[in-house]
Amino acid sequence: MLFEPYFWLHIAGLALLPLVWALLAIALAVGIPFPVANLELGLIILLGGMPVWILQILRPWQPFGLAFLQIPPEQLDERQRQILRLVQGTRQPVFNVLGAIAMVILLWQVAHYAPLAIGVAAMLPQWHILGFGAAIVLFFFSNVLFQIPLTLLPALLISEKTVQEIDPHPTVSIRRDFACWGFPLGQLFPPRRLP
Repeated sequence: MLFEPYFWLHIAGLALLPLVWALLAIALAVGIPFPVANLELGLIILLGGMPVWILQILRPWQPFGLAFLQIPPEQLDERQRQILRLVQGTRQPVFNVLGAIAMVILLWQVAHYAPLAIGVAAMLPQWHILGFGAAIVLFFFSNVLFQIPLTLLPALLISEKTVQEIDPHPTVSIRRDFACWGFPLGQLFPPRRLP
């Protein structure tokens, strides 16, 4: 099994999902809901989910980084570029599609039970448009937390020996093949030395 600290950092990020979904329920409970609840959920899906799903299916995030910080492609070492080639070759977009369907179903369930959070939401300003905006941001964030590990999952099952035999991804092609958005970041972890 592949040991790459940045990948396991993304996997650990899944532990934040329950908190994000609880905040999403509170956001949906703020103020008086829009008259057409399905339209509201549709907009949350369109603005908070679709950008992440399309990106991960067509050009996934470069995984060497944390949140909005990323190691620039020019600073990736050879092993990291080998892993990028591995991610590109093993990713299964069907996982991302199934993950998107699961997130829509979960959003529907959270919206159904959001009225139970009215007591907590009552402590916030009761402008539903603010809660609606927060719900979009939280749904976007929850999709990022969920979709990146889905993209990395097949690569995690590959052995270290296989990684060493792969040609590194060309540095000049990384920005074309991966979304490299974010502020530049130095290496969080020391380079891994393999025998």
